[in-house]
Amino acid sequence: MDIIYDPVFLEHDTGTHPEGAGRLGMLLGFLGSEGIKLLKPPNGEEFLKLAHTQEYIELVKGLCKGAGSGWAYLDGDTPLSAQSYDAACYAVGGAVKASEVGGFALVRPQGHHAFASRGSGFCIFNNMAIAALKAAGEGKRVFILDIDIHHGNGTQSLVQGREGVKFLSIHQNPLYPGSGLRSEENCVNIPLPPGTGDEEYIKVLDSQVKKELEGFGPDLIGVSVGFDAFGKDVGWVAGNDFRLTAKTYKHLRDMLEPYDWFATLEGGYNPESILEGTRALLRMG
Repeated sequence: MDIIYDPVFLEHDTGTHPEGAGRLGMLLGFLGSEGIKLLKPPNGEEFLKLAHTQEYIELVKGLCKGAGSGWAYLDGDTPLSAQSYDAACYAVGGAVKASEVGGFALVRPQGHHAFASRGSGFCIFNNMAIAALKAAGEGKRVFILDIDIHHGNGTQSLVQGREGVKFLSIHQNPLYPGSGLRSEENCVNIPLPPGTGDEEYIKVLDSQVKKELEGFGPDLIGVSVGFDAFGKDVGWVAGNDFRLTAKTYKHLRDMLEPYDWFATLEGGYNPESILEGTRALLRMG
């Protein structure tokens, strides 16, 4: 599986925020040591209006221009720096590229808490929703599987009721953002309690997720990968308490094998979680 990456993602400066450039460091070091070639994404600015209002796009652009050497904020959790708009546009381009080549978009900022007219929860533009809506607009049946520990509330809001798209989120409850407690229309939500480990999670994959996939019959699956569900991420962001290991990510990869699929990075704040989770999901030893 190709990995899509651009150094511009490191220029989204969040200061001491847990969603910082350093979270990618261990994985990038490993990829470099293995000589793995990374594909560069296009600038995805042209795709923003598939999910976001022009007013919101201009707001983000203006806030970034005005940030100077400091920060502006979309909300209390979502800082912007001077280069954040460019990084976010390339993150969208990375997700779109991944959907076209069956790759993994190693991007930041992440996206699944971004709504049509507002960003939140570390997210600026909704990378996954844009890639999925673009593919659906081209006639593909797209299944979004969100395995971040937090409910993908922004993604759900953007695809709910959309023909040819199905959204399924497995997430911790109680936990930010507090949504995703029931299924609605084409959106299936599976909240699980704190402390969930491999056995419980794999049971959900083998029963509920597999059933939804077979019933929908997707042409393409987009996986919003949050490695904050990895056991090594416990405590890196307040409240996170899933205990998954590489076993779950390897099992997920086996389940996806019959399908055309791609992935884009969401959460994961311990660099070890991102390294070990990616290696397991992509079968990199």
